[in-house]
Amino acid sequence: MGWKSRSALVAIATLLIAGVVLQLVRPRPQPTVTFVSGRSLTVPGAPLALPLPSTGQAALYLAGTGWVAQTPGQTPVAIASVTKLMTALIVVRDHPLAPGQSGPAVTITTAAVALYEEEKAAGDSVVRVVSGEVLSELQLLEGLLLPSGDNLATLLAQWTSGTEGDFVSQMNLEARRLGMDHTSYADASGLNPGSVSTASDLTRLAGTVMSNPVLAEVASMPTAVLPVAGLVHNYDFVLGEQGIVGLKTGWTSAAGGCFVFAARLDRGGRPALLLGTVLGQAGNATTGIEVAQRDSVALLAAMWPEINLVQLVRAGSTVGSLKAQWTAPVSVVARSSVRALGWPGLVWRATYRGRHLPSKVGKGTAVGEVTLTSATGVSGFTGLVSGASIPQPSWGWRLTHI
Repeated sequence: MGWKSRSALVAIATLLIAGVVLQLVRPRPQPTVTFVSGRSLTVPGAPLALPLPSTGQAALYLAGTGWVAQTPGQTPVAIASVTKLMTALIVVRDHPLAPGQSGPAVTITTAAVALYEEEKAAGDSVVRVVSGEVLSELQLLEGLLLPSGDNLATLLAQWTSGTEGDFVSQMNLEARRLGMDHTSYADASGLNPGSVSTASDLTRLAGTVMSNPVLAEVASMPTAVLPVAGLVHNYDFVLGEQGIVGLKTGWTSAAGGCFVFAARLDRGGRPALLLGTVLGQAGNATTGIEVAQRDSVALLAAMWPEINLVQLVRAGSTVGSLKAQWTAPVSVVARSSVRALGWPGLVWRATYRGRHLPSKVGKGTAVGEVTLTSATGVSGFTGLVSGASIPQPSWGWRLTHI
């Protein structure tokens, strides 16, 4: 064999060896996740038929799940003493209280007494005070939220911010922060018809108020005892009905009867919190509030039986497969169950996401996630894992597959 032939064989052998080495050292292909589960889950059952008021506006929200019902086309309306929920929230924001604390002491001035006398003469909702009386922050909040003291709303605003105007500015800033885009406050008490909101905005506010343990506790009190006013009663006369634990009533001739409520019951072994608002009910200072409260109780009575704990994903259930070119597919399973409170007709949408994986995957390796989002934007989440192992591709496979 001539040297040219030998050189050609050496070149061919070198190319073959280089090809083998290239095949063996090139990046190994990766398994990919394919999802086969449905992209949505609808809670079975007949659609809800809730008794929303035929006049005014209303909203109902299940904490941790989302909006149940809202009167369509809501526009801002006067909200009367429901305004005091934001007043209380700003007070405890600037003067935080922990459960069991009374907070700073406030001494009643002659100006505060004059305001009381003026608003009493006008027929407003007031709490009696005398000059030199000392009330703690907690007592002032009790007088604000239970008998709905208009005079105490102004007193708290001035104590917190110096002037009621500056305090109202803080109320409006907080409303924007909370996403209450259809709310505008003109005073701390709600006597001014310029304090306006919607049922949906106020229901959103109710959730924030209930997250403060001191305000939630005060709103749930049937009565309180103040130094001079003595025994005062909560105007929430339906406390305890259909699980109602608060929050605030209101009435003016401009607003009609108003009620923002929170109700708590156990559903499917899990505590459920319904938040809602009814605004603009006809009647006087007594009957208007009674109508708003009766409408609220009817909403709750219709809704509670519809709420159940729904299993959206079961631990170990197959939601897809893990595929690799060199071996048979293996299952992708949910690491844990996802359960949520829901009602018939509620739609949960599933969003799947796979991870970047090595060529070798062991059983139980995290391979992705699934996020389940209700129609109103509240999410549940679980990780996804490989149901079996995927070995690395063999040398033979790597040599024979490009």
